[in-house]
Amino acid sequence: MARYSDKTIEEIKSKLSIVDVVATYTQVFHKNGEWIKCPFHGNGNERTPSCKLNLERGSYYCFGCHEHGSMFDFVMKMDKVSFPESVKILADKAGVEVEEMTAEDRKRRDDIGAMFDLYERIQKTFRHILLNDPRGKKARDYLLQRNINDEISEKFSLGYAPADTSWLYNFLKKNGYSDDFLKESGFFSRNKYPWPLFADRLMFPVRNFQGKVVAFGARDLSFRENSPKYINTNETIIYSKKHNLYGIHESLKDWNKNHVAIVCEGNFDAISLHQAGVVNAVAPFGTAFTVDQAKLISRYCDKIQLLFDSDEAGQKATRDSLIMLQGLGIQQEVLRIDGAKDASELLEKKGAEEVKNIISTAVTGYSYLEDNGLKLYNIRTPKGLTDFLSYMAPYINATTSEVERASYIRLISELSGIQEEKVESDLNKARSSESPRYEKVVDVQNTRPKPFSAAAASPDLYLMLMLANHRELFPRYTSVLKFGDIRDKEAQHIYVALENVRREDDGRTDEVFLSLFADEAIRSDVSASFELEEFKPERPEEVIDELLDRLKLRRLEERQKTVSSQLQRGEMEGFGEGDLAELLAEKMDVDREILEMRNRLRAGWKKGKDGNDG
Repeated sequence: MARYSDKTIEEIKSKLSIVDVVATYTQVFHKNGEWIKCPFHGNGNERTPSCKLNLERGSYYCFGCHEHGSMFDFVMKMDKVSFPESVKILADKAGVEVEEMTAEDRKRRDDIGAMFDLYERIQKTFRHILLNDPRGKKARDYLLQRNINDEISEKFSLGYAPADTSWLYNFLKKNGYSDDFLKESGFFSRNKYPWPLFADRLMFPVRNFQGKVVAFGARDLSFRENSPKYINTNETIIYSKKHNLYGIHESLKDWNKNHVAIVCEGNFDAISLHQAGVVNAVAPFGTAFTVDQAKLISRYCDKIQLLFDSDEAGQKATRDSLIMLQGLGIQQEVLRIDGAKDASELLEKKGAEEVKNIISTAVTGYSYLEDNGLKLYNIRTPKGLTDFLSYMAPYINATTSEVERASYIRLISELSGIQEEKVESDLNKARSSESPRYEKVVDVQNTRPKPFSAAAASPDLYLMLMLANHRELFPRYTSVLKFGDIRDKEAQHIYVALENVRREDDGRTDEVFLSLFADEAIRSDVSASFELEEFKPERPEEVIDELLDRLKLRRLEERQKTVSSQLQRGEMEGFGEGDLAELLAEKMDVDREILEMRNRLRAGWKKGKDGNDG
C-alpha cells in the first residue's frame, strides 16, 4: 500500500480547500461561515446544517454527532476508502503529482511495526514454553514456590526463556528476522551479539497503555552467583525504560475508577498485590522511580502510594520518591509491611489476605518521614533536633503550597517547642545550602522526555494540547478556563498562543499556529501532538471537560487544605463562634463539591467502561 510524503499532502492542501472537496458531495451553505447538513448522522436531511467547515484549518466538525477531521478524512468516510486512496483521489483532483515517502521514512515506520510484531510473537512463544514445554517445568515449579497462581500468571502472560543460549537467536532467524534488525531488538547483548540477554529466565512481558508488548523483564532461574538476578530489555524504538512502568496496562482499569496507584519495588511485588486483589500496583524497572513515571501516573491518579522494600535501600528510595512527588504537587502515602521484606515475600509466607491488609497501613508522606526522623534522631538534644530538621527539610522545601508548608512548620514547632520563625529560618538556610540537590529533584518536573510522550504530559499540558488540536473549541472554554488555572509552564505558553488566535479570530493553520512558539521544544511538542491519535478522539469536548474537572478538583482540594488549616488555627487561637461557623460551613461546601466532582469523574469513567462512548 502506498504511503505518500508530507510534500504531497501539503501541496494538495495548498491547492484544494475543505469547501472545494466537500462541495463535490453535498451542498455548502454560506451563512456566518461555511456549513453542510451532516452526512454522517443525519444522512444530509437535517433541517439546520450542523457540520461546520473550517477553511483555514482545512477541517470539518459536526456539532451534532461530533464527527470531525481533514479533507482526507471526509473522502475516506464518504467513499469508504483508505487514507492512501483518499490522497490519490484528491491528488488527481488537484493536479498534484504524488510522491511517496522517502525510503528512510518507510523503513522507520516498518521497523516500528515489525518490532511490535516481534515482541508479540516472542511473548506468545515464551508463554507456550512455560505452559506446555518440558523445558518450562523449572519456571512452573518456581512460580508454585513463590505462591503465584495460574490466574495471575495468565493475567500477566508470564513465560520462560530456555537455558540454551543459542535457542533465541536460532528461533528468530528461522522466522525471517535479519541480523541488523535483531541487533536493535533489545534481546541481545550489545557487545557480544548474538549472545542472548534472556536464557533460563522467567519472563515478564511489559505492556504499554494499549496492551502492546514493548519490553521484557526477566528473573534468573539458573541461580548462578555471577548471573544478575533481574535484567530488562535494552531500550528500543518502541520502549524507553523511564517512561514505562511494569503493570500499567493491568492497572489502568482500577486507576480510572479509583484514581490511586501503588508503586512498589519489583515485578513480583506488583504481581503479588494483584493476586491479593489490589489491582492498582505497578513497579519501575530496576531503577529509581522517576519524575516522568510519576507524571505519567498523575494523568490518571490523584494519589500515589509507595511500597518499597523495608531494607535500608528501600527506605532511602521511599524518602527520595516522597520528596520528588511533593515537588510535583502529587498527593502521596507510604504503605508498610510487617513480617516480610516486601509484598512478594509476604505472599509466600502468609498468603494473599495478609498482602491485601497492607492497604490499611497507609500513612501520609509527611507522617512517614516524621516518624522515621524521630527514630533516627533524639530531638531532645540540640544536635539531634538540628539533624532532624535537616532530614525533614528537603520534603518541606519541595512543597509547592505555601499554606501546606506553613502547616508543616507549625507541626515541627509544636513537636520541638521551637518558635515557628526559627524553624522557618533554618528551613530557608537548608533550601539555600542544598539548592543543587533541590533543583535536581524539583526543577526537573518541567523537563519531559524527547521525543514527546503524551503519556508523560501533565494534566495541564494534555488539556492545552487537546485545545491546540481543536482550536475551534477554545473560545467556548475561555469563560471557565483562566490562565491562572494552568500550572505547567509549557501549557501556559500554549494558552497564550491560543488566546492570541482567539482574539485575532483568524483560525490559523497548524503551520502558522506553530510559528507562534519561539521555544523550539514547545513547538516540537505541539507539532508532535498533531500527529498523535490521543489528541484526535471522536468527542474532544468530553476529554476536555474531564481534564477541566481534574483541574477544578485540584483547586477545590487546595481550598480544602486552606480552610482546614484556618479552622485548626481558629480553634487554637480562639476565633469567635461566628467566624468558626463560617469556616465550618465553607469546609462543608468544599467537601461536598469535591465529593460531587470525584463522583462525576468516576461516572465518566464508567460511561466509557460500559462501551457507550468508547
